[in-house]
Amino acid sequence: MKFDSRSESTGRNDDSTTLIRTDAGKSAPSGDDETPSDRMAVHLVWEIGLLLLAGGVLFALTQSGSGPFADGSWTGFFAALAPVTMLATAMAVSLRVGAVNLAAGPIALIAAWMFVDASGSGAAMALGVGLGVAAFIGIVLATLTAWLRAPGWAASGAVGGAIGLWAGSSGDPSAFMLAELPSTGVLAALGAAVGVSLFLGLVGAFGGVRARLAPIRETPAGERHGRGGLVFFGVLLSSTLAGAAGVVAAWTSVPEGGAAALPDPILLTVVALGAALVGGTSLMGRRGGVCGTAFAAALVLGLMWLAEGRGWSFDPSWIALGAIVAGFLVTRLVEVMNAADEVEAASTRRAGSIDDLREDDPPAERERTDAFDQYDEDFAGLGSGGDPWTTNTGGLRTTGSIPKQSATADPFGASGVFDDLRDAPRDGFGPPRHGR
Repeated sequence: MKFDSRSESTGRNDDSTTLIRTDAGKSAPSGDDETPSDRMAVHLVWEIGLLLLAGGVLFALTQSGSGPFADGSWTGFFAALAPVTMLATAMAVSLRVGAVNLAAGPIALIAAWMFVDASGSGAAMALGVGLGVAAFIGIVLATLTAWLRAPGWAASGAVGGAIGLWAGSSGDPSAFMLAELPSTGVLAALGAAVGVSLFLGLVGAFGGVRARLAPIRETPAGERHGRGGLVFFGVLLSSTLAGAAGVVAAWTSVPEGGAAALPDPILLTVVALGAALVGGTSLMGRRGGVCGTAFAAALVLGLMWLAEGRGWSFDPSWIALGAIVAGFLVTRLVEVMNAADEVEAASTRRAGSIDDLREDDPPAERERTDAFDQYDEDFAGLGSGGDPWTTNTGGLRTTGSIPKQSATADPFGASGVFDDLRDAPRDGFGPPRHGR
């Protein structure tokens, strides 16, 4: 399978890098037009706020005497937080590569279904089947977005719809034959989910990674951007993480009476998208924080459990939908706060350029006077092969402003005072020539 690649050099301003064609035929970033670095301090301040908000919500959750937290305590909350964090991370990865994975919830559903159905063959086989199905769907979805260059929302919507149709006609899986995941396993799953989220956030914080993601952000849907491999890998990773979330969700819920505990695909998609956006991942792609996704997942889930425990008069699912709307505002905040850096980076790249001196301080126009016109004419005469210093005016030769007699003029003829000297013999002796 061959993904799109640049066949000739292309330059992009603002967030993108100037690409030059190398000897190997691949596009490489040029150092002349570097992608402006983002203001990570914006994400840092926002993530500190998310940490404080999540801590306050969790403290209020521990004070409620009813609801899911009262029944399951911290173990139950961690068991629910692990798949939510995985799904939010999966959604954030797809957003970063510009192909939002709206099929994250349906992929989690089919992975959980396959995991439960294969549980009679052992934990290893069940894990392999569940994650394998998720990876296969990820390959299909990545092919649609990276090779056919279909928009991520359209491709994932089609894949999610196909999974929903299949789930509606497939019936229930076989009885779950594995034991409930112990508390140590729950903590391990949560630690893995948080660790993957932080690791991917750190990788995405590097300027080189953001520079490679910049063409995806700036290229309209359906056109080549030369980053098909990154899109393919990002969508595949997102789908695999969604499948792992479905497996953990099924394994941490104890089936009653042999019935499988399958997750709600629509609710999971809404929660994942809301947590990813509130965590600081931009809807425009490329930009995102480090710890924000994990903190936002805990905040959204804590608010939903708090609403259920306090008996609020609305469905807790509306909190997840409200998180998406709040995520729109966070995206706007992230984009606006990073816009100034682009201007500063553009001016920094041009610092020290001679063109800047010409543009900023244009030289004053030299005032010309008629006092030097004669010298200009003299230099022009020199260029034409003549004597620029001599011009004949009557019998006078002028050099600059000093008149001199020419060789043919008589300097004494005007007065006649020195006629005797002129007519005398050249040796100084003898009679005068006129016989005087």
